Amino acid sequence: MKAELYRWASTGRRANPLKTGSRRLFYVFRTVLLALAAFALAAISAPVLAHYPWITVTEGDAGPAFRVHFGHRFPGEGRLMPHQLQAVRLIEPDGQTRDLVLDERELHPLPPPGEGTHLLVVEQNPSFWSRTHEGGRRASREQYPDAFICSQSANVTKAIVGRGASAAWRQEQGHPLELLPLSDPSALRTGDPLEVRVLLHGKPWVGEVRATYAGYEVQGEEAYALRATTNAEGVVRFVPAVAGQWLVLAQAGEDFPDPAVCDRRSYHSTLTFVVP
Repeated sequence: MKAELYRWASTGRRANPLKTGSRRLFYVFRTVLLALAAFALAAISAPVLAHYPWITVTEGDAGPAFRVHFGHRFPGEGRLMPHQLQAVRLIEPDGQTRDLVLDERELHPLPPPGEGTHLLVVEQNPSFWSRTHEGGRRASREQYPDAFICSQSANVTKAIVGRGASAAWRQEQGHPLELLPLSDPSALRTGDPLEVRVLLHGKPWVGEVRATYAGYEVQGEEAYALRATTNAEGVVRFVPAVAGQWLVLAQAGEDFPDPAVCDRRSYHSTLTFVVP
């Protein structure tokens, strides 16, 4: 009432309480709308801009070597440093596993592979990411309880190295989300079909799988050359019709076990190979 009397005295006329209330309601409504828009943008843009790892293998005078990339523009972009990796191992043709220790260099040498197909496996350290009032932060709700949204990523990547008779390419690694080729990718020729089984926690997963190759030109908003959906057995079929480096990607998610810590847990699994 005092505020209304002061406004009437200073302007010479009494303020309309209906207009004043409507103005206050408008500002409240606008604030709520902006907050909801920010939350929706964070929820929508997170999977679109999600980054994931992949491996590229090169052959040089010094022997085979590999890079561990991180981004969403195959085959280049950023890379993962050794401290960001949980495990790196090479599965040999006879099924034996060799753990690899990486240094800070960008291109990591591989042991002389010998004959047969090898499987290179890299597991990334799980990490949190939250959209907060301060922007994106690599932290959970334990550090930012008022975050708009929080997700934890658990990413893995595999690469086919070499070619020849081997059992390495079919060896399961027990990843939460895992890509398992049903035939040796190193034996592919241009135009040969490749079937891949996708498992989520060891069970067939039904969802979209994407694939692309080095040199693919993005078509509008389409960043992948091929998309297909797995069947009830978790199997998807692609035909790599272009020679060169190929990447297959699956992405899945689930609620985080403790909502006080985070909202969602996401998994990315990639497989790279070369079609001669």
